[in-house]
Amino acid sequence: MPVRSRRPLSELEGVSLGIIYKEQPCTAYHVRSELKEAPSSHWRASAGSVYPLLARLEAEGLVSTTTDKNDGRGRKLLKVTTEGRQSLKAWVVAGADQDLISSVTDPIRSRTFFLDVLSAAERGEYLDQTIALTESFLSETKEHLGQRKKSDDLYEYLGSLGGVKVTEARLSWLRVVRKELLKS
Repeated sequence: MPVRSRRPLSELEGVSLGIIYKEQPCTAYHVRSELKEAPSSHWRASAGSVYPLLARLEAEGLVSTTTDKNDGRGRKLLKVTTEGRQSLKAWVVAGADQDLISSVTDPIRSRTFFLDVLSAAERGEYLDQTIALTESFLSETKEHLGQRKKSDDLYEYLGSLGGVKVTEARLSWLRVVRKELLKS
């Protein structure tokens, strides 16, 4: 049977499908827990968004469910279907796209363009607070990386390492912004 053309996966759908792929069979609760444990607030999806998303992936034939026979509650176990694996592959490969690479959403950087709306004292206070929060997040991200042993899952480790490097770069840039504004 030919694979039908389908819409591209959203980032949350791709990540959720990837979690199922790596952990299968797993429960919807496990997927939500993995998203909740991520240091990035980008993946902290609520139950109100994760469970319908997983139901949609199942309805689209990307995920199949079976009842866990070892569980008296009848919990459902999720597995990625053949079509789901193809969609996951397409989502991964779509990351090598100029539009996606250039869509670097950064709410901190966006605000920098308008820092002149603040007084010098307010700018300093804002940047000090932002730097302190970024340092704290970097510490949390490094701790998350430390829990990912390179030998256990190289891809999990590399993804977590990316979070550390991006946060280090943001912190370095924020310090340059602070230094430049102190000059003026």
